[in-house]
Amino acid sequence: MKVLIIQGEMKQYRLPFFTKLGRELSQNGVSLKVAYSDPTHTDNRNDNCDLPEGLGLKVNGYLLPWRRLLYQPLLREVATSDLVIAEHGNRYLLNYLLILLSILGLKRVALWGMGENRDKDRSKYSDWIRRRLVKGVDCCFTYTEGTKKYFEDCGIPAERITVVQNAVDTGELSEAVDSISQPELTSARQRLGIEENDPVALYCGVLNRDKGISFLLEAAKRIKLKVPRFHLIIAGGGPESEVVKAAADVDQWIHYVGPRFGREKAMLFKMASVFLLPGYVGLAILDAFAAGLPLVTTNIPYHRPEIEYLESGCNGLMTEADVEVYASQVAFLLANDLVRHQLSEAARDSGRKYSIEAMVSNFSIGIRAYLGLGGEHFRSVPKAPNRNGSEQTR
Repeated sequence: MKVLIIQGEMKQYRLPFFTKLGRELSQNGVSLKVAYSDPTHTDNRNDNCDLPEGLGLKVNGYLLPWRRLLYQPLLREVATSDLVIAEHGNRYLLNYLLILLSILGLKRVALWGMGENRDKDRSKYSDWIRRRLVKGVDCCFTYTEGTKKYFEDCGIPAERITVVQNAVDTGELSEAVDSISQPELTSARQRLGIEENDPVALYCGVLNRDKGISFLLEAAKRIKLKVPRFHLIIAGGGPESEVVKAAADVDQWIHYVGPRFGREKAMLFKMASVFLLPGYVGLAILDAFAAGLPLVTTNIPYHRPEIEYLESGCNGLMTEADVEVYASQVAFLLANDLVRHQLSEAARDSGRKYSIEAMVSNFSIGIRAYLGLGGEHFRSVPKAPNRNGSEQTR
Protein backbone atom coordinates (compact mmCIF):
# COMPACT_ATOMS: atom_id res chain seq x y z
CA MET A 1 0.00 0.00 0.00
CA LYS A 2 1.14 3.55 -0.72
CA VAL A 3 1.29 6.45 1.71
CA LEU A 4 1.96 10.05 0.68
CA ILE A 5 3.07 12.61 3.27
CA ILE A 6 3.03 16.23 2.06
CA GLN A 7 5.32 18.84 3.58
CA GLY A 8 5.68 22.48 2.61
CA GLU A 9 9.48 22.19 2.71
CA MET A 10 12.05 19.80 4.09
CA LYS A 11 14.08 20.75 7.15
CA GLN A 12 17.29 19.01 8.18
CA TYR A 13 15.87 18.00 11.54
CA ARG A 14 13.17 15.94 9.76
CA LEU A 15 15.59 14.02 7.55
CA PRO A 16 16.38 11.25 10.09
CA PHE A 17 12.69 10.88 10.96
CA PHE A 18 11.45 10.36 7.42
CA THR A 19 14.38 8.07 6.60
CA LYS A 20 13.67 5.86 9.60
CA LEU A 21 9.90 5.97 9.04
CA GLY A 22 10.29 4.93 5.40
CA ARG A 23 12.43 1.98 6.46
CA GLU A 24 10.01 0.96 9.22
CA LEU A 25 6.96 1.09 6.93
CA SER A 26 8.75 -0.79 4.14
CA GLN A 27 9.40 -3.66 6.51
CA ASN A 28 5.64 -3.79 7.10
CA GLY A 29 4.56 -3.76 3.46
CA VAL A 30 3.92 -0.04 3.11
CA SER A 31 5.60 2.24 0.56
CA LEU A 32 6.20 5.81 1.75
CA LYS A 33 6.67 8.88 -0.43
CA VAL A 34 7.31 12.31 1.08
CA ALA A 35 6.56 15.30 -1.15
CA TYR A 36 8.00 18.77 -0.49
CA SER A 37 9.14 21.96 -2.19
CA ASP A 38 11.93 24.50 -1.95
CA PRO A 39 11.35 27.33 0.56
CA THR A 40 9.19 30.14 -0.78
CA HIS A 41 10.78 32.72 1.53
CA THR A 42 14.26 33.80 2.56
CA ASP A 43 15.56 31.99 5.63
CA ASN A 44 19.03 32.76 6.98
CA ARG A 45 19.14 29.54 8.98
CA ASN A 46 20.03 27.48 5.89
CA ASP A 47 18.50 24.35 7.40
CA ASN A 48 16.71 22.94 4.36
CA CYS A 49 17.70 19.65 2.76
CA ASP A 50 16.62 16.96 0.31
CA LEU A 51 15.44 13.44 1.07
CA PRO A 52 17.07 10.39 -0.55
CA GLU A 53 15.85 9.41 -4.00
CA GLY A 54 12.97 6.97 -3.79
CA LEU A 55 11.75 8.39 -0.49
CA GLY A 56 11.53 12.06 -1.35
CA LEU A 57 9.54 13.71 -4.12
CA LYS A 58 10.55 17.31 -4.71
CA VAL A 59 8.03 19.42 -6.63
CA ASN A 60 7.74 23.08 -7.51
CA GLY A 61 5.85 25.16 -5.00
CA TYR A 62 3.78 28.07 -6.29
CA LEU A 63 3.10 30.90 -3.87
CA LEU A 64 -0.08 32.93 -4.35
CA PRO A 65 0.93 36.21 -2.67
CA TRP A 66 -2.49 37.77 -2.23
CA ARG A 67 -3.51 34.98 0.11
CA ARG A 68 -0.08 33.61 0.99
CA LEU A 69 -1.27 30.22 -0.23
CA LEU A 70 1.12 27.53 -1.42
CA TYR A 71 0.14 25.21 -4.24
CA GLN A 72 2.06 21.98 -4.85
CA PRO A 73 1.11 20.02 -8.02
CA LEU A 74 0.60 16.56 -6.55
CA LEU A 75 -2.72 15.45 -8.02
CA ARG A 76 -1.28 12.32 -9.67
CA GLU A 77 0.48 11.25 -6.46
CA VAL A 78 -2.68 11.88 -4.44
CA ALA A 79 -4.74 9.79 -6.86
CA THR A 80 -2.41 6.77 -6.61
CA SER A 81 -1.95 6.83 -2.81
CA ASP A 82 -3.96 4.77 -0.34
CA LEU A 83 -3.47 7.35 2.39
CA VAL A 84 -2.49 11.03 2.16
CA ILE A 85 -1.14 12.77 5.27
CA ALA A 86 -1.01 16.56 4.96
CA GLU A 87 0.30 19.26 7.25
CA HIS A 88 -2.43 20.88 9.32
CA GLY A 89 -2.23 24.42 7.99
CA ASN A 90 -4.34 27.02 6.23
CA ARG A 91 -1.73 28.05 3.67
CA TYR A 92 -1.63 24.78 1.74
CA LEU A 93 -4.06 25.11 -1.16
CA LEU A 94 -4.05 21.39 -1.86
CA ASN A 95 -5.46 20.75 1.62
CA TYR A 96 -8.84 22.15 0.61
CA LEU A 97 -9.14 19.66 -2.23
CA LEU A 98 -7.99 16.83 0.03
CA ILE A 99 -10.61 17.72 2.62
CA LEU A 100 -13.30 17.67 -0.07
CA LEU A 101 -12.15 14.25 -1.29
CA SER A 102 -12.21 13.01 2.30
CA ILE A 103 -15.72 14.32 2.95
CA LEU A 104 -16.95 12.61 -0.23
CA GLY A 105 -15.31 9.35 0.84
CA LEU A 106 -13.07 9.32 -2.25
CA LYS A 107 -9.70 9.44 -0.52
CA ARG A 108 -8.27 8.53 2.87
CA VAL A 109 -6.85 11.76 4.25
CA ALA A 110 -5.22 12.53 7.59
CA LEU A 111 -3.83 15.74 9.05
CA TRP A 112 -0.58 16.01 10.96
CA GLY A 113 0.21 18.95 13.20
CA MET A 114 0.51 20.63 16.56
CA GLY A 115 -3.17 21.52 16.86
CA GLU A 116 -3.90 25.01 18.14
CA ASN A 117 -1.92 27.88 16.68
CA ARG A 118 -0.28 29.58 19.66
CA ASP A 119 1.48 32.38 17.77
CA LYS A 120 1.02 35.80 19.31
CA ASP A 121 -0.16 37.34 16.04
CA ARG A 122 -2.68 34.62 15.13
CA SER A 123 -6.16 35.66 13.97
CA LYS A 124 -9.54 34.29 15.03
CA TYR A 125 -10.48 33.80 11.37
CA SER A 126 -7.37 31.70 10.78
CA ASP A 127 -8.14 29.63 13.87
CA TRP A 128 -11.68 29.04 12.60
CA ILE A 129 -10.37 27.74 9.28
CA ARG A 130 -7.94 25.41 11.03
CA ARG A 131 -10.80 23.86 12.98
CA ARG A 132 -12.96 23.49 9.89
CA LEU A 133 -10.15 21.63 8.11
CA VAL A 134 -9.97 19.09 10.93
CA LYS A 135 -13.70 18.42 10.71
CA GLY A 136 -13.21 17.16 7.15
CA VAL A 137 -11.07 14.15 8.08
CA ASP A 138 -11.51 11.32 10.54
CA CYS A 139 -7.89 10.61 11.42
CA CYS A 140 -5.13 12.85 12.80
CA PHE A 141 -1.52 12.62 13.88
CA THR A 142 -0.62 15.08 16.62
CA TYR A 143 2.56 16.08 18.41
CA THR A 144 1.82 15.42 22.08
CA GLU A 145 -0.79 14.18 24.52
CA GLY A 146 -1.72 17.77 25.32
CA THR A 147 -2.39 18.69 21.69
CA LYS A 148 -4.57 15.61 21.27
CA LYS A 149 -7.41 17.45 23.06
CA TYR A 150 -7.54 20.08 20.30
CA PHE A 151 -8.39 17.45 17.70
CA GLU A 152 -10.90 15.82 20.05
CA ASP A 153 -12.60 19.20 20.50
CA CYS A 154 -12.82 19.43 16.70
CA GLY A 155 -14.83 16.19 16.65
CA ILE A 156 -12.19 13.54 15.97
CA PRO A 157 -12.71 10.42 18.16
CA ALA A 158 -9.82 9.87 20.55
CA GLU A 159 -9.20 6.42 19.06
CA ARG A 160 -8.51 8.02 15.67
CA ILE A 161 -5.84 10.37 16.97
CA THR A 162 -2.25 9.12 16.99
CA VAL A 163 0.05 10.92 19.40
CA VAL A 164 3.44 10.70 17.69
CA GLN A 165 5.48 12.28 20.52
CA ASN A 166 7.28 14.84 18.34
CA ALA A 167 11.04 14.48 18.48
CA VAL A 168 14.34 14.91 16.65
CA ASP A 169 17.32 12.60 16.40
CA THR A 170 19.50 13.64 19.34
CA GLY A 171 21.54 10.43 19.43
CA GLU A 172 24.47 11.95 17.57
CA LEU A 173 24.55 14.99 19.87
CA SER A 174 24.38 12.82 22.99
CA GLU A 175 27.19 10.57 21.79
CA ALA A 176 29.33 13.55 20.76
CA VAL A 177 28.89 15.24 24.15
CA ASP A 178 29.85 12.05 25.98
CA SER A 179 32.93 11.52 23.78
CA ILE A 180 34.54 14.88 24.58
CA SER A 181 37.57 14.44 26.81
CA GLN A 182 38.56 16.70 29.69
CA PRO A 183 41.64 18.07 27.86
CA GLU A 184 39.42 18.97 24.87
CA LEU A 185 36.96 20.67 27.16
CA THR A 186 39.67 22.63 28.97
CA SER A 187 41.16 23.77 25.67
CA ALA A 188 37.77 24.92 24.37
CA ARG A 189 37.10 26.87 27.54
CA GLN A 190 40.49 28.56 27.35
CA ARG A 191 39.85 29.71 23.79
CA LEU A 192 36.80 31.59 25.07
CA GLY A 193 38.54 32.87 28.18
CA ILE A 194 36.52 30.69 30.53
CA GLU A 195 38.31 29.23 33.54
CA GLU A 196 37.86 25.57 34.47
CA ASN A 197 35.43 26.12 37.35
CA ASP A 198 33.54 29.10 35.94
CA PRO A 199 29.78 28.36 35.68
CA VAL A 200 28.47 28.48 32.11
CA ALA A 201 24.95 28.80 30.70
CA LEU A 202 24.10 28.12 27.05
CA TYR A 203 21.53 29.35 24.58
CA CYS A 204 21.60 27.50 21.24
CA GLY A 205 18.97 28.13 18.58
CA VAL A 206 17.46 30.70 16.27
CA LEU A 207 17.93 34.27 17.41
CA ASN A 208 14.57 35.99 17.14
CA ARG A 209 12.36 38.05 19.39
CA ASP A 210 9.98 35.21 20.25
CA LYS A 211 12.87 33.31 21.84
CA GLY A 212 13.24 36.08 24.42
CA ILE A 213 16.75 37.17 23.45
CA SER A 214 16.48 40.64 25.02
CA PHE A 215 15.03 39.07 28.17
CA LEU A 216 17.92 36.60 28.20
CA LEU A 217 20.57 39.34 27.94
CA GLU A 218 18.98 41.37 30.72
CA ALA A 219 18.66 38.30 32.95
CA ALA A 220 22.30 37.42 32.25
CA LYS A 221 23.45 40.77 33.63
CA ARG A 222 21.55 40.10 36.86
CA ILE A 223 22.91 36.55 37.08
CA LYS A 224 26.42 37.99 36.75
CA LEU A 225 25.82 40.21 39.78
CA LYS A 226 24.81 37.15 41.82
CA VAL A 227 27.40 34.74 40.37
CA PRO A 228 30.50 36.84 39.58
CA ARG A 229 32.31 34.14 37.55
CA PHE A 230 29.27 33.47 35.34
CA HIS A 231 29.60 33.16 31.55
CA LEU A 232 26.87 33.00 28.89
CA ILE A 233 27.43 31.36 25.51
CA ILE A 234 24.97 32.16 22.71
CA ALA A 235 25.01 30.10 19.52
CA GLY A 236 22.81 30.52 16.47
CA GLY A 237 21.75 33.00 13.84
CA GLY A 238 18.72 35.12 13.10
CA PRO A 239 17.23 38.61 13.24
CA GLU A 240 18.53 39.27 16.75
CA SER A 241 22.16 38.44 15.90
CA GLU A 242 23.25 42.08 15.92
CA VAL A 243 21.71 42.62 19.35
CA VAL A 244 23.69 39.67 20.69
CA LYS A 245 26.91 40.82 19.00
CA ALA A 246 26.55 44.26 20.53
CA ALA A 247 26.07 42.79 24.01
CA ALA A 248 29.10 40.52 23.56
CA ASP A 249 31.23 43.50 22.48
CA VAL A 250 30.41 45.30 25.72
CA ASP A 251 30.59 42.35 28.16
CA GLN A 252 33.45 39.93 27.60
CA TRP A 253 31.71 37.23 29.64
CA ILE A 254 29.00 37.00 26.95
CA HIS A 255 30.30 34.86 24.10
CA TYR A 256 28.51 34.97 20.76
CA VAL A 257 29.83 32.13 18.59
CA GLY A 258 27.34 32.14 15.70
CA PRO A 259 25.76 28.96 14.32
CA ARG A 260 27.48 25.76 15.42
CA PHE A 261 26.94 22.20 14.25
CA GLY A 262 28.25 18.70 14.86
CA ARG A 263 31.09 18.36 17.35
CA GLU A 264 31.46 22.13 17.73
CA LYS A 265 27.85 22.32 18.89
CA ALA A 266 28.39 19.35 21.21
CA MET A 267 31.37 21.12 22.78
CA LEU A 268 29.19 24.06 23.76
CA PHE A 269 26.70 21.74 25.46
CA LYS A 270 29.58 20.01 27.26
CA MET A 271 30.84 23.34 28.60
CA ALA A 272 27.46 24.40 29.96
CA SER A 273 25.69 23.57 33.23
CA VAL A 274 22.23 24.88 32.26
CA PHE A 275 20.32 25.69 29.06
CA LEU A 276 18.56 29.06 29.08
CA LEU A 277 15.51 29.67 26.89
CA PRO A 278 13.18 32.31 28.37
CA GLY A 279 11.10 32.62 25.17
CA TYR A 280 9.01 29.94 23.51
CA VAL A 281 10.23 26.38 23.89
CA GLY A 282 10.07 23.93 21.00
CA LEU A 283 12.26 21.04 19.94
CA ALA A 284 15.34 22.71 21.44
CA ILE A 285 14.34 21.12 24.73
CA LEU A 286 15.39 17.74 23.32
CA ASP A 287 18.93 18.97 22.62
CA ALA A 288 19.15 20.11 26.23
CA PHE A 289 17.88 16.74 27.47
CA ALA A 290 20.31 14.84 25.22
CA ALA A 291 23.21 16.69 26.81
CA GLY A 292 21.84 16.35 30.32
CA LEU A 293 21.23 20.07 30.74
CA PRO A 294 18.28 21.36 32.77
CA LEU A 295 16.28 23.83 30.69
CA VAL A 296 15.10 27.04 32.36
CA THR A 297 12.22 28.89 30.73
CA THR A 298 9.34 31.19 31.68
CA ASN A 299 5.60 30.73 31.99
CA ILE A 300 4.36 32.28 28.73
CA PRO A 301 1.25 31.31 26.71
CA TYR A 302 2.85 30.66 23.31
CA HIS A 303 5.21 27.75 23.95
CA ARG A 304 5.21 24.99 21.35
CA PRO A 305 3.71 21.59 22.29
CA GLU A 306 7.11 20.20 23.32
CA ILE A 307 6.90 22.30 26.50
CA GLU A 308 4.90 19.35 27.84
CA TYR A 309 8.17 17.44 28.11
CA LEU A 310 9.36 19.89 30.77
CA GLU A 311 8.61 18.86 34.35
CA SER A 312 9.49 21.94 36.36
CA GLY A 313 11.54 21.01 39.40
CA CYS A 314 12.34 17.60 37.93
CA ASN A 315 14.18 17.93 34.58
CA GLY A 316 14.27 21.73 34.39
CA LEU A 317 12.56 24.86 35.67
CA MET A 318 9.74 27.15 34.59
CA THR A 319 9.66 30.52 36.34
CA GLU A 320 7.47 33.58 36.22
CA ALA A 321 8.04 35.75 33.15
CA ASP A 322 9.95 38.22 35.31
CA VAL A 323 13.62 38.99 34.67
CA GLU A 324 14.62 39.16 38.33
CA VAL A 325 12.79 35.96 39.26
CA TYR A 326 14.33 34.16 36.29
CA ALA A 327 17.83 35.39 37.09
CA SER A 328 17.50 34.39 40.74
CA GLN A 329 16.42 30.83 39.85
CA VAL A 330 19.29 30.40 37.39
CA ALA A 331 21.77 31.75 39.94
CA PHE A 332 20.40 29.31 42.51
CA LEU A 333 20.94 26.37 40.14
CA LEU A 334 24.48 27.43 39.27
CA ALA A 335 25.34 27.71 42.98
CA ASN A 336 23.81 24.38 44.03
CA ASP A 337 25.61 21.40 42.55
CA LEU A 338 23.37 18.76 44.16
CA VAL A 339 20.10 20.24 42.88
CA ARG A 340 21.57 20.84 39.45
CA HIS A 341 22.91 17.28 39.28
CA GLN A 342 19.47 15.85 40.12
CA LEU A 343 17.84 17.93 37.39
CA SER A 344 20.56 16.92 34.97
CA GLU A 345 20.03 13.21 35.55
CA ALA A 346 16.29 13.59 35.07
CA ALA A 347 16.91 15.56 31.88
CA ARG A 348 18.98 12.69 30.47
CA ASP A 349 16.22 10.23 31.37
CA SER A 350 13.72 12.44 29.53
CA GLY A 351 16.00 12.51 26.50
CA ARG A 352 15.87 8.73 26.31
CA LYS A 353 12.08 8.74 26.66
CA TYR A 354 11.32 11.36 24.00
CA SER A 355 13.35 9.75 21.24
CA ILE A 356 13.01 9.74 17.48
CA GLU A 357 12.74 5.94 17.62
CA ALA A 358 9.59 6.27 19.72
CA MET A 359 8.19 8.84 17.29
CA VAL A 360 8.83 6.58 14.29
CA SER A 361 7.17 3.64 16.04
CA ASN A 362 4.12 5.69 17.02
CA PHE A 363 3.70 7.13 13.54
CA SER A 364 4.11 3.73 11.88
CA ILE A 365 1.54 2.11 14.18
CA GLY A 366 -0.97 4.85 13.42
CA ILE A 367 -0.49 4.58 9.65
CA ARG A 368 -0.77 0.80 9.61
CA ALA A 369 -3.82 0.85 11.85
CA TYR A 370 -5.61 3.34 9.63
CA LEU A 371 -4.81 1.21 6.58
CA GLY A 372 -6.10 -1.87 8.38
CA LEU A 373 -2.70 -3.56 8.42
CA GLY A 374 -2.43 -4.40 12.08
CA GLY A 375 -3.67 -3.78 15.59
CA GLU A 376 -7.03 -2.85 17.04
CA HIS A 377 -6.30 0.87 16.96
CA PHE A 378 -9.40 1.96 15.02
CA ARG A 379 -11.57 -1.15 15.03
CA SER A 380 -14.00 0.05 17.71
CA VAL A 381 -14.58 3.40 16.04
CA PRO A 382 -17.69 3.75 13.84
CA LYS A 383 -17.29 4.78 10.24
CA ALA A 384 -17.48 8.49 9.67
CA PRO A 385 -20.83 9.73 8.37
CA ASN A 386 -20.92 11.62 5.10
CA ARG A 387 -22.88 14.81 4.59
CA ASN A 388 -26.14 12.90 4.15
CA GLY A 389 -25.69 11.09 7.43
CA SER A 390 -25.03 7.63 5.94
CA GLU A 391 -21.87 5.70 6.71
CA GLN A 392 -18.94 5.80 4.38
CA THR A 393 -16.12 3.32 4.17
CA ARG A 394 -12.68 4.55 5.14
